[in-house]
Parts: sequence; C-alpha cells; structure tokens
Amino acid sequence: MKNSENIKRTEEYTENTACCYRLPNTSTMENLSMKVCAGEGAVLKMGDKVLVTDHAWRGFIAGVNEFIEDEEETGYSYIECRLNLIAMSNETFEDGGHAIAWAMAQ
Repeated sequence: MKNSENIKRTEEYTENTACCYRLPNTSTMENLSMKVCAGEGAVLKMGDKVLVTDHAWRGFIAGVNEFIEDEEETGYSYIECRLNLIAMSNETFEDGGHAIAWAMAQ
C-alpha cells in the first residue's frame, strides 16, 4: 500500500488507516490534550499552528492544526479556540520526536 493511500478523510475526522488512528478535523488544544496518551503523546503550540503526536498501533502519528479563532475574537484562552486539521502524516514514526520533526516541516 502506498503512503498516500493511508489517509482517509471524512466530515468528522481524518484517519491514518495503516495504524487505525483518527484525528478530528475540528477541535481545540484542550480536547486534543485529552485525546493523546499522557505518557507518549503531545499537543504543542508553535506560533499559529498546533502540532500533535501520539502513539498508535504501528508507531507514532503526527498532525498539524491551525487556529480558526483567536482569543480576542472569542474571549477564551487559546487552548479553547477552535482548530482545523491541515495535515496528518501518511506514515508512522519510530518516536514522538521524529513525528514532531515531520509536523514542524509542514
């Protein structure tokens, strides 16, 4: 199976089908933080993007989100502002560091 065939996008979520891991298409940092594994996952704000990694069935996945709301507009903290998923890795990585490196390069 080619890597480009590993991504399935639906209205609600995007899935890396090779490792059966789904990321929501719209979320918040707060909700993503509750989804990822406490010991091996991470949700990291980097400028106007949010990078996500988590342990999956065959390695680590990576995702990149962008803010679609801001604190001034909503009156909420940035962790409660909505995000859109703009990229998800087709492959899995050996660890969370390599997954975040992929996300930073996007």
